[in-house]
Amino acid sequence: MADNRKIYRSPARAANPAPTSSAPSPAGGTTPPRTGAPKRKRPRRRRSRLVLALCLVCVLVVAVVCLVLTRCSAGPTGPATADFGTAAAAWQKNELGYYFNANGEAMPAAVLKGIDVSKFQGEVDWEKAKAAGIDFAIIRCGYGGEWDGQEADWAQDDDQWRRNADECTRLGIPFGVYLYSYATTVEEARSEADHVARLLGLVAPPQEGLADYTATPYQLSYPVYYDLEDKSISDIFPEEMAAITQAFFDRLVELGYTGEQGIYASLNWVRARFSDPAFDPWRDNLWIARFSNSLGYTGTYDMWQCTYQAPGADYGVQSETVDVDFVMRPFAFTGLADPLGKNAEPKLVNDTYQVELHLDAKDARATLTTNQASEEEGGQKVYWQTSDETVATVDKNGTVRARADSGECTITATLADGTESISCLVRIGDITVPVFATGQLAGQRDNGEVSLADVAALKGAAPDAILLDAGGSLHGTLSASLTGGMDMLSSFSAAGYDLQAFGAADLAYGIERLRSDANMASGPSLVANLRDAEGSAIFYRSTSWNRNRITNGMNYVLERAGYKIGFFSLADTATVTEKVGLVNEETPIANDLAQTASEQVAALQAEGVDVILCVATPGVDVSALQDTLSQLGVTAVIDGGTTENQTGSVPVLAAGNALNAVARLDLVFTQGGGCRVVLNDAIPAQTLTANRDTWNRYVPTEETVASASDAADPEKELASDGADPSSPTESAAAAEASGAEAYFSAAASLAELDADDSSILNTPLFTYAQNPDATKTISYGNYLATLYEEIAENDRDHWPEGWAESVVTGVAGGVTELEYGGITRQALLDSLPATARLVLVSTTAEAAQTLIDSGNVTRTYQSSLTAWEPEGDTVLLVGDTITLQALGEGNYTILRDYGDLFWDVRMNINDNTNNFTEDFVLPEAPTYGVGRNQ
Repeated sequence: MADNRKIYRSPARAANPAPTSSAPSPAGGTTPPRTGAPKRKRPRRRRSRLVLALCLVCVLVVAVVCLVLTRCSAGPTGPATADFGTAAAAWQKNELGYYFNANGEAMPAAVLKGIDVSKFQGEVDWEKAKAAGIDFAIIRCGYGGEWDGQEADWAQDDDQWRRNADECTRLGIPFGVYLYSYATTVEEARSEADHVARLLGLVAPPQEGLADYTATPYQLSYPVYYDLEDKSISDIFPEEMAAITQAFFDRLVELGYTGEQGIYASLNWVRARFSDPAFDPWRDNLWIARFSNSLGYTGTYDMWQCTYQAPGADYGVQSETVDVDFVMRPFAFTGLADPLGKNAEPKLVNDTYQVELHLDAKDARATLTTNQASEEEGGQKVYWQTSDETVATVDKNGTVRARADSGECTITATLADGTESISCLVRIGDITVPVFATGQLAGQRDNGEVSLADVAALKGAAPDAILLDAGGSLHGTLSASLTGGMDMLSSFSAAGYDLQAFGAADLAYGIERLRSDANMASGPSLVANLRDAEGSAIFYRSTSWNRNRITNGMNYVLERAGYKIGFFSLADTATVTEKVGLVNEETPIANDLAQTASEQVAALQAEGVDVILCVATPGVDVSALQDTLSQLGVTAVIDGGTTENQTGSVPVLAAGNALNAVARLDLVFTQGGGCRVVLNDAIPAQTLTANRDTWNRYVPTEETVASASDAADPEKELASDGADPSSPTESAAAAEASGAEAYFSAAASLAELDADDSSILNTPLFTYAQNPDATKTISYGNYLATLYEEIAENDRDHWPEGWAESVVTGVAGGVTELEYGGITRQALLDSLPATARLVLVSTTAEAAQTLIDSGNVTRTYQSSLTAWEPEGDTVLLVGDTITLQALGEGNYTILRDYGDLFWDVRMNINDNTNNFTEDFVLPEAPTYGVGRNQ
């Protein structure tokens, strides 16, 4: 930061007064002369011993008193109780110089207060802003690149830039600037730098029509901030974004800028996008937006944008509200000194959520350093404390020493005035990262016994846990049918899933629909070996719902406790190429599994991962890949299709239990290198529901319930209604509280989704109009059978070999006639076999004959006029799965799967009604024929 920043220092606090007492003077005087007869030898010896003993006692008492007085005179033995004075209004300063948040809590780390403005704040009364206690301002100078002279109406200077900068200069208000970026290429970033350089007065306009500032270049006290937040750049990979940022500042320096460089972004983006080392040059000048009462960030940064709702009138702006920012100087850990381990050097990990010190075994030690200056340099004394001396101790210098070979405790450092405390989790010995996995949920987020809230609680209660889905989970039930896969992906978000792997069956609604829905997911979506017709990865540049994560759709790295855990997924190629047919879309390409695995392992190894997990979605033959995966160095496989765990050359975890059980494996990292895999028994439904007894001991606060609609807040807590005080350890109690919070938060979010589904179900979808000549209209069943046949016929090029010339018969069973008028999703669902899929099957002529003659199915109009006669011993039928089950188990083979029946019918009606804007009318019957058999 520039030298003219004024760093506020709080008034000195009176230290705890040292006790004032003085040591008593020793007794004086002389010994009286002896008189009388001489004493016998023994009594004299006894008296001598007695005198000696008394002297020793006196010396001991004096020593103890001196020791006590020395300690008393040395000052307090612990930090003072912080005195923050009277709470000020939200984001204001009180009489002692402390700022307070909207909850009335002091923010001792906040040292300077500013506002950031653009044209949207109108003409700012900067004198009023300064009088309101503003120490600095950050001003938007413009957005996007410099005008290239091609469009007369393209001017991207901020309309209030010159006035705001001139007024701050006139009044002596220190300021910096930001440019709102749209750059997706290096060339665009350089143009944006040209734009900023002109606005600062560093260069003349490149053409007429642009304002010239070179006569009085602006002097900045704060950095030029590159504002990285726009939706248009949300699909830029971190390494690409870093290169674009570097190009922007390199060009700015080329044009004469010599000041500081900074980045503005949301907290989510900072954590997810800026982990790349290429962003290191700007970490000291990170300006982070998080609209909350605390930032909750333990990494390096400089400024916090805390609210966008401060009353504008208070700061002289014309807009109703204005952003408030603070320069922050938090008490923080900075590193380790003198690390000494038994087999591995101690390691300090900071994932920006929590600081951890890892010690490998008993007697390992390291000194935690902080950014607090020494007392000799004007800093405060730091007091250190451990939560469990049997695990680790800490001395007055911050030296932590392991007292056991394994365990966890918390080391706390507190400033002498008590205003700030920071904590470090000490972990000794092996570190376990649990991986919980579900699979084949078939669209279920609740099976009547277990819900995804129970699954969410497992992750919440286990430190460092990872939660994923191994595929086969998007489609198949009523809730999933409402809008496609989105319902299930929103459910994953509610339950805090870290990533999802999709199998072939999950493509039932089509690639484009799945891509769109994947943006609703809470984490990356992986289908490593599946490609679209152009050969591109299905989820390449797929972002999550809050745009804070981006994945290439093939692999992803999650970091836990400082370890990098890489994932990639595989989908069954046979299912893709032989059985999945996407209505109105191209059939995806399935790359070879072994080749894909080799490519993805190499990519993950290049990222320096510690372990690699392969997610094999339902249908993948894991046993056939064991040798390949083992040779490649895959650590373990999470299989969405097996029914039991396997301990071969590569451990395999069975995850395809739906909600009947949740699979778990543990990655046990040995500090200093190495990881072993522990396959655990699946967690059964009975255990999941029994866990609620623990969660229900905690009462969710209003903030916890609100977190269903607000991203999970690590600072939010649960209040206990009398939890068992004999909880075995501090960490166990914390795990219980965290599990309860995860459970209640997920349950609230899922309840909201259920309410949304109910609303969707009962909202009119289209109007079903009656044909004026109803006697000539085909039946609803005829319409469905015709639709089924058309879908199959359009897919004929993809039918299995040997069937290309065969005749297919459409059969619609179990349908209910729709009433004329407004049709809701619920009405459409009720008209179809529940949870059915549309499939093409081969079956025996005898079984087909029995089914069609049963009178429970309808065929196309023309076919329904005559009796059905099979051609050959084996025939093709296309219809819903529930109806075709009547053929008898083992009597048919599914050749192609056309996805969820409701979705297929809904989309056909969508096409026939111009996106539901017109009435839907069943087609007229052909003019020939006199009636139907059914």
